[in-house]
Amino acid sequence: MNTNTNKVLIIAALLVMSSLLFGAIVALLIIGVLITLHEFGHWIVARRAGIEVPIFSVGFGPADKARVLGRFSGTEFQLRTFPLGGFVAPESASYQRASFAARAFTIAAGPLINLFIAILLFFVLFAGYGVPRADRIKDVYVSGLSESIAIAGQNGVERGDILLSVNGAPIESGQQLTETLEENRLKPVRLTLKRGDEQKTVEVVPNADGKIGIQMAYHLQRTVEQVSLPDAAFYAVVQTTGLIKSTLSGYGDLVSGKHLDQLSSIVGIVAQGGKEVDTGLVEAVNFTAMLSIALAILNALPLPGLDGGQLLLLAFEKWRGRPLSPVVQGKLVAAVIVLFIALTLFALYNDFVWLLGAFWATPAFVVSCCAIIYLLLPLFKRK
Repeated sequence: MNTNTNKVLIIAALLVMSSLLFGAIVALLIIGVLITLHEFGHWIVARRAGIEVPIFSVGFGPADKARVLGRFSGTEFQLRTFPLGGFVAPESASYQRASFAARAFTIAAGPLINLFIAILLFFVLFAGYGVPRADRIKDVYVSGLSESIAIAGQNGVERGDILLSVNGAPIESGQQLTETLEENRLKPVRLTLKRGDEQKTVEVVPNADGKIGIQMAYHLQRTVEQVSLPDAAFYAVVQTTGLIKSTLSGYGDLVSGKHLDQLSSIVGIVAQGGKEVDTGLVEAVNFTAMLSIALAILNALPLPGLDGGQLLLLAFEKWRGRPLSPVVQGKLVAAVIVLFIALTLFALYNDFVWLLGAFWATPAFVVSCCAIIYLLLPLFKRK
């Protein structure tokens, strides 16, 4: 087999894979664009405030391997090895000379631009398509499986299954199924499920608390209301505000230890985003807007290393009259990095359980951790 034939086969394989994974690839690109726009918010405000920014990098990786895309307004724009993410690097002396307000607005600009993007996306969607209205429950589906109560999973129930009936009675709400399970503690219950185009019936026996280890959610039957441009702007702000509240509530649950088995890493986000993108334009816009809001709220958390933490340290510096020492700041940032690495690894394992099942989750997790360490090793090599 000659070299040209090999090239043709490789290109064909890549085309097939890209067509199969189109949604996931688009979702990954969306994440990269949102992070880049976040950093652009920091950059544009810094330059308007007179703060020098020598480097704007799309992605992370060794500086000596960076590809220079161009230079503008005193900034070198780079593309680095790992393009998911990015950073801006203000010149230290220039940043310290700037006023308190200029530095605060520079830090806050990243999350603010992500919120603006969400509002803009919802406005365009509502103005061009209309405002989706949830009229009634279309169906009830399994949104998650409990690790502590494995009754459903052991009897063939999978995440994403649509729940059609229980003991022959059509399921119209999650409450109805919950009540039926509680009425049949330690008794066999027949569940009819829909998975793709197939239907199947499984038998489960609820435990003494009437639970089988599933979380439920709804698919809603929606209609679309056409609105004026001012109304579209109003509803875009309302929708964004509602998602901010629900995101904050989710973080509150995380801190209190609730729903930890539903925590997702970028693998799960990309997988779910791929499904949204494949579903249609409206779902893709919703996914992008919700992700932009999540990115804004995450960065606004008052933790060192994040924008919210930087604002907190800046306020402390204003009150104290001088900043914390670089050593103390470095230790605080390192602690947060360790926390995020631990949460990311935990979320990654959750994603593998969801995508591959409990049996294959552990080996896939171990292989992925080894691959991540191998890819990141060059970042820690001394020059």
